[in-house]
Order: sequence, then structure tokens, then C-alpha cells
Amino acid sequence: MAAALKSNVVNPEVEAPAPRLAQPEPALANTAGLVDAIPLTNASIALSWMPTGKTDHYRIYSDMGSGYGVYIHKADVSEPAFVDKMLRPGLAYRYRVTRLESHREVVLAQTAAATLGGQAPPDNLLNQQPVVTATVAPAPTALPADAVLLGLLSDNSYTDEFNTLHVVGEVRNDSNLDVGQTNIAITFYDGAGAVIGTANGQTILEVIPPGEISPFLITLSRPEGMESYSVRAVARPVKPELTPQLSVIQVKRFEDEAGFFHVKGVIENSGSITARRAKVVAVIYGRGGAVINVGFTYLNPPVLAPGERASYEVIFTYFPKYVDQKVIPFEE
Repeated sequence: MAAALKSNVVNPEVEAPAPRLAQPEPALANTAGLVDAIPLTNASIALSWMPTGKTDHYRIYSDMGSGYGVYIHKADVSEPAFVDKMLRPGLAYRYRVTRLESHREVVLAQTAAATLGGQAPPDNLLNQQPVVTATVAPAPTALPADAVLLGLLSDNSYTDEFNTLHVVGEVRNDSNLDVGQTNIAITFYDGAGAVIGTANGQTILEVIPPGEISPFLITLSRPEGMESYSVRAVARPVKPELTPQLSVIQVKRFEDEAGFFHVKGVIENSGSITARRAKVVAVIYGRGGAVINVGFTYLNPPVLAPGERASYEVIFTYFPKYVDQKVIPFEE
């Protein structure tokens, strides 16, 4: 395990460290106002703060929603903003922001926010309700010249007991280029066919090679009066990335006595690169191969050296008439 961040000033040994732990400090308890933390969707939170001096290098730490006061390195950024994605609905997340200057790492502030949807977190860190923009959409924006339209293989939607709408599906890269910077654009319509709102999200895989498929999962408060929706998926060409080779060793599925559906098993790092933040996405299908639901989780443990194995378990509450499943391991 990497060294813990135990004081307001540390000396980082490397420019971009592996995930490491940062212990909380009582002195930072009143610094939440220095960082704006705003929930964007049921699965993302935006952080922003005022630039400090000539610093253009910041680090973001998160407790990953655990509530245990242990912070893990999430990202290095050069702008005073960061969007944390692929989070769990209705869960509180705590963050710490540091700046790097003169070979020192100085803690700026720590703050907290909760993703939209689901039940409010027990500590009521944020007393915010899901908000959906319900305005008539303007004329569609012209696509960039290098935009790549992704093929929509199938999609599904359902509304849970908290009036949270889940839109899930799969898209395929039918081009001969690696693509990323994906944008899943959803337009909602009322019974008369009028546009009543829009939503945007991303594919779960950040880079989709030629011919490959990525699931997507977008959650938000159900737009009032929604009767139907449309989906458009667009991406941009990106440079191929060298990523860890993660292999599915074992897959089991079962329904428990409480009525939850489990997909669990084992993943192995069969390549030569260490996976730092390994996850799996599980897709369950109905008849004809149509997507029913999509879920994801971190491996346990999330760091996998070459040859090492880790377990996973994805739990679904919505799984009508499932027939098959697919598990995709990847590095966040």
C-alpha cells in the first residue's frame, strides 16, 4: 500500500502516483466552502474551486462513498475542476483536493456531496432533490467533422420505486478507429410527441476499439409526462491506449432469497501491466439478446498485478425474464 497522506504538506515521490490513501484531518473540517461539489446525475458529481496562485496541477482524492474517512487518489488535473463519474445513485461521497507546487503537495480543502436518486444518505450531507430540466430543446447542434456515430444495438428503460429513470443499453463502434469522448444523448417526449427534456451520459468503457461494444447506464429523475424517448450515440477518434489485459475466469449467477439477482466471479490480470482501478460491468439480457439491465462494481481488490486474481459481485434489483449475461472487466 502506498504511503498515507497524514499532514497538510507531503513530498510526492512520483508525478502521477498509484492510488494511495489519505487520512482525514480535523483541521480541514471547515474548508468545504472552498470547493463547490454539485451532483450532476445519479452517477456523477462535479467539483470546482478557485485557482490558487500559479498552480496548475491538482490532485483529487475520494473516500469512494465508503464513509470510513479513508481517501484514495482518483485523478491528477491541470484545471480547477473535476467530474467524478460512474458513481452509485443516492450515495454520499467525500473529497479532498490538493495542489502541487515546488515539489510539495498542499491540501486545499475537503468537501462532500451526494449523487442524485435513491434514498438520501444517512448523514444528510446534502439536502438536495433530483432536478430535471424540462424545456423544449433547441435545434440540434451540428456534429464535429470527426464525429463517429455509434450503432445502437439495443436499449431498455425502467423506473424504480424512487421515481428514478434508468436507461440502459449497448452501442457498437462500427468504424475502423478507436473512439472515445462518447456522448449518449437522450431526448424525452410526451404523449403528443413534443420534446419535454434531454439528458446526456457516456459509455461505461472510455475507449471503444473498432468493432467492439460498450454498455451504457444513465439514471435521472423521471421527466414528468414522459411517454417515450430516443437515443443517439456519438464519439470522437482517440489514440489507442495500452491497457491491462483482464480476463474473466469465472461467472456465476443466482437469485437470492430476498429477490436480488447476483452476477459474481473471478477476474485475472493475464497481461504484463498492473491494473490500478479495475472494475467489471455486467450486462443481463432477455430473449433475442436485448439488454435488460447494466451494473458495475470495483474488483476486490481493485489493484491487480500481472498474474493476480480478484473477485467481483454485481447485484441487480431489476431483472425481468433474464436469459443470459456478459461480464466485461476494464480499468477505470
